[in-house]
Amino acid sequence: MKNLLHFHAKRAQITIALICALMGFFLVTQLRGQISYSHRLSEQSDQDLGQLIRDLNLETETLRSEVTDGRIRLYKYEGEMASRKTILNEAAQNLENLKILAGLAPVDGEGIQILVSDQKHILNGSDLQAIIEELKAGGAEVIALNGKRIIVRAAIERRRGNVFLNETRVRPPYKIEAIGNSKILYQAVTLPGGIRDSLISLTGVSFRIKRKDTLRIPAIRNKPTYNYATQLTNR
Repeated sequence: MKNLLHFHAKRAQITIALICALMGFFLVTQLRGQISYSHRLSEQSDQDLGQLIRDLNLETETLRSEVTDGRIRLYKYEGEMASRKTILNEAAQNLENLKILAGLAPVDGEGIQILVSDQKHILNGSDLQAIIEELKAGGAEVIALNGKRIIVRAAIERRRGNVFLNETRVRPPYKIEAIGNSKILYQAVTLPGGIRDSLISLTGVSFRIKRKDTLRIPAIRNKPTYNYATQLTNR
């Protein structure tokens, strides 16, 4: 038993000695490297050190220039992206305006509502068209007759004793809704000697107007088709 303990103790001593020797070797090697590096620096002439400093300064300026160029390109790209975003937003807004103008989108807003009764059925398309023209002159942006959107190609006429909006028959009382500045629209159709006075002078015709904070006008149901008109292109 004593022999076994003595063997393990000897082995431990040898291992510790080897570790100490290796550590000493690494420390000596590191110290020699540092001394050698310091010695090489001390051997450099002032001219060599000056050139080294100039090279480092030149490299630093080059890096600074590259960073500046990168920032300029980044600002340029950001500006282009902002410009493209603005153009896309304007295009989207123009598209929405065109859809409203063409009657392809439902809209809401302030305006007025006119209710025209015709007990004797004496009104014709030109009478209703006169109301619509007065509203347009007053700045109406969107107009509807009996819930039907009035667009550029809308035609109101009397046929066979009935009033038609394009091919759809409309019956009294006629409800005309217009979106726009409600105060101005109201004044446009109530001017003394204007369309209201002209119509209420007829037997069985009444003309009532209400200013509305919110009106909702639907889109047209059927999109218009064009058989002869085509888009003009640059040739």
